Amino acid sequence: MILELTATIREFILGLDKSIEEVPKKYYVAYKISQNIVCIEVKGRNIKLFLKLKPSDIPADTGHYRDVTSIGHYGTGDVEFTLASEADFEPVKAFIQMAYNKVGE
Repeated sequence: MILELTATIREFILGLDKSIEEVPKKYYVAYKISQNIVCIEVKGRNIKLFLKLKPSDIPADTGHYRDVTSIGHYGTGDVEFTLASEADFEPVKAFIQMAYNKVGE
């Protein structure tokens, strides 16, 4: 299940733009153009996505989200989403798109 979810997330991110690079690191995989957009870290039965967004970009009632501004972590950004299923991923797609659009600014 986690392998399928990882593949779905990967396809979505790489499908945003042909110039997005997939850069495997020791503890995570980064997706970047000129700078990282999103980093994926697989943790047991969950996938953690770290997005290059500010916590103020995320509405307060957003599920599976936490502000990691002052928490040490691998990867990029101050926004973390923890996903365990395809249903968890659906609402996060818009935030990945937002992070992609902001890198281009």
